[in-house]
Amino acid sequence: MACVGFNLRKTTRLLTQIYDQALKPAQLRGTQFSLLMAVAGQENTTIGKLAQSLGMDRSTLSRNARILEKKGLVTIEEGEDRRQQSIKLTEKGVYILRRALPLWEEVQERLAGKMGEERIKAFLKDLQSLSQCLTKGDF
Repeated sequence: MACVGFNLRKTTRLLTQIYDQALKPAQLRGTQFSLLMAVAGQENTTIGKLAQSLGMDRSTLSRNARILEKKGLVTIEEGEDRRQQSIKLTEKGVYILRRALPLWEEVQERLAGKMGEERIKAFLKDLQSLSQCLTKGDF
């Protein structure tokens, strides 16, 4: 089928299964790993800012962050304005992320081995272009 949406969803489901399996030793799912990486990459951030940078709905991100908080991987603190919740990695979160990173890298290397480094780079560039095109709001 030549539908971009269908093919992206199908590929995403397959990749999610692969990442989830690979990250099991770190007791993380692929979505949780991605969220931890995003928090690690944005010091002193809020749930709202993080949601915007990830292209996620704030309530969905908040729900996923609460799961990580229950696992002791992040702290979520209320700001003066209740809507301004800050999110930070805990020491345990840093430890788990360090443990998970080589597992994630192994999947990345396997993908590059299957598709080739240049094709992966081009594909990522195309995905970023598509994301920017759709994010601008003029689509």
